[in-house]
Amino acid sequence: MSDRKYDDRHTAGIYRAIALRFYCRYVGMRHSAEHCGADLSAHGGLPTERDAGDQYTAAIEEWLWEVPASATAALALVEFAGVVTADRFLGEVLRDQVLAEERDAFYQTVALSTAAGWLNRLAMNELVERSRGGLAVVPSDDDGDAA
Repeated sequence: MSDRKYDDRHTAGIYRAIALRFYCRYVGMRHSAEHCGADLSAHGGLPTERDAGDQYTAAIEEWLWEVPASATAALALVEFAGVVTADRFLGEVLRDQVLAEERDAFYQTVALSTAAGWLNRLAMNELVERSRGGLAVVPSDDDGDAA
């Protein structure tokens, strides 16, 4: 077990869901290897592909809906959406899909909109602070004269 630096259950839950998505791929590939004659008995037992998928779905249903309380959790949601996108391409190569396209698109939308909501709240707080004179406005790369 790794040395925990801080406790962020939401971030941990999203990363667990990402790990379970990859675990679904691992389970599928192990079953394919065994079906083709590979002896993987030294690697331990596996759940069925359906059970692995159910674990993934349960993790998503538990954590995807929670509003992030930290930048780390918002980042984990964005990373989750990226992992789903990358896995969709892997599914094309492997001629299969971990989940239905519609469900993946839905999960991506929820993850990104939840992270965007957190970022919007942060931006609104910054705007309020600026209007009170509490924060200096940091120029963006777009500021200045256009050539």
